Order: sequence, then C-alpha cells, then structure tokens
Amino acid sequence: MTMTRSLAINEVVNNQQLCEVFLCAPQGGMRKSNRTNTLTLISDKTKLYDDKVVDDIYHYTGMGQSGDQKMSGQNLTLAESDSNGVEIHFFEVMKQREYTYRGQVELAGEPYQDQQKDQDGRKRHVWIFPLSLIDSKAKFTKLPSATDDKQELQEEFKEIQQVENLSISQTEKERLIKSRIGQGKFKKLLIKRECKCALCGVTDSRVLIASHIKPWSASTNEERLDVNNGLLLCPNHDALFDKHLISFNLDGKIVISQSLDEIDRVFLNINDGLRVKLNEEQLSYMEGHNQNLI
Repeated sequence: MTMTRSLAINEVVNNQQLCEVFLCAPQGGMRKSNRTNTLTLISDKTKLYDDKVVDDIYHYTGMGQSGDQKMSGQNLTLAESDSNGVEIHFFEVMKQREYTYRGQVELAGEPYQDQQKDQDGRKRHVWIFPLSLIDSKAKFTKLPSATDDKQELQEEFKEIQQVENLSISQTEKERLIKSRIGQGKFKKLLIKRECKCALCGVTDSRVLIASHIKPWSASTNEERLDVNNGLLLCPNHDALFDKHLISFNLDGKIVISQSLDEIDRVFLNINDGLRVKLNEEQLSYMEGHNQNLI
C-alpha cells in the first residue's frame, strides 16, 4: 500500500486531505508514514527554509528549525530513499493551508551541507537534498532569488517614493506609504519569514501589517529595502509599536510605555511577559526604536 487514493499532478488539497491520502501526521515538513511506506515532503514558501530550483533540480532543506541539522530521522530516510523502498511525494505551499501536489520525486544527487539561519536568526548547518520529479510532465515552481526580490522591492519603492512629492499633509503621506508597503513585496517577504504576528501569533495575512522598525521617513533607501528593518504585527500591536507605546529590548522582551495604565494593557493584550524573536540585524534597528519610547 502506498497511497489511499491517487493524486493528480498540481491537485490542491488541504492538510486533512493530505493526511488521509498518506496516513501521515498532520504537522511537519517531512512526514513519514509506515502504513503507506511514504515520506511526504512539504516545501512551504511561507516558512523558514531557503529552498531553490536550479535547472529543474529542487534543492530541498532537511528537517530541523533550530541549531545544526542532523543526518538522522526523516533526513536519513530521505538520504537512503534510493535503497530503502520508501516512496517520496512532494508538495508545495504557495498560500497558507493550500498544499499543491507536484508528484513523486527521487534523489538527483548526493545530499550536501550548506549554511542557513535558524528560527532564531543564528547561522547553522543544514542538509540540502537535490530532488527531481519522476513524472516528466510535472514542474516545480521557480523560486525568486534574493536578487529578484531586491529588484522587485526597488521598483515598488520607487513608486512609493512618489507619494512624498504629493501636496498633502505629512500624516496623510505616512498613511498612504504604510498602506502601499502593506500590500506589496515587503509584506510578502515578511510573511515568508514570519507568517504570523511577531508578538501574539495572529496568522491571517489579510490583517497582518508590515511595519518598518526604523520609520520610512527616517530611513535611507538601503534601510527601506532591508527586510530586517521590518516587523510583522497584527493591527492592535502595530498601532502601539508605530506610536512608540511599545518597543523591545535587546533580549526581545517587550518594553511598555508608562503612559499606558493596567486596564489599557489588559484590553490591548500586552503584558510584561511578552517577547519577540529578533535576529542581529533587527536588533540594530530596534535599539533606535526603543530609545524613542513615549
């Protein structure tokens, strides 16, 4: 037994349907099922890993979000898939909760090690698995490179800069600029990295707001393009952060303005125990934000 039913190439399923087909666990990017003798690989474009496609070969990052990855568990299962008889099936997630089936894959070369940042922003060693699709009609999604992302951001921000020349109030300019940033590439890149409010965990991308830590008006063009100068927040916490009523120290612990009383803090869903995960680049921007706490 391999699958409980066949899937068409490019068929989109939800997580429950995926689990029913492969009889696997409902979480994780690598899901081994002994009942169907399959390993399901999920490349989630909204998550942490720096997967890439080169000449139709998918360079897939192994399992493990913190610290150096080990050649054990599901990583070892994938590495030995040429000889252990386990079928490898591949899904891509381009939009949250939608799993697109690309087909069965096989190793296209020896696994190798590379360096990436983990979920805490620290550099670590990861295992990369070169994969090719068995069905010649199937295709991987071509992923944009960091250079492509930067060029798209530059073009987008050139248009946003035109707002600065409009004959409207500074408050209205800031509102328009933030609105446009929140609808474009900058937000998409933050969602790819964070996929939730950095403070409270809200995941609905329709309401999440892309905030510059160092304000747009005070940033250089290079800083405006830097995704590390960004934080993804829900509307409630974005408003507090934008007005410098909350900030974060160098440990990521929340710092709350003394002007907010205890009742306001309860209704605004903030307390002294909250913290966010910040990488080294984000911390350099946050230091300046913290100094401007009201």
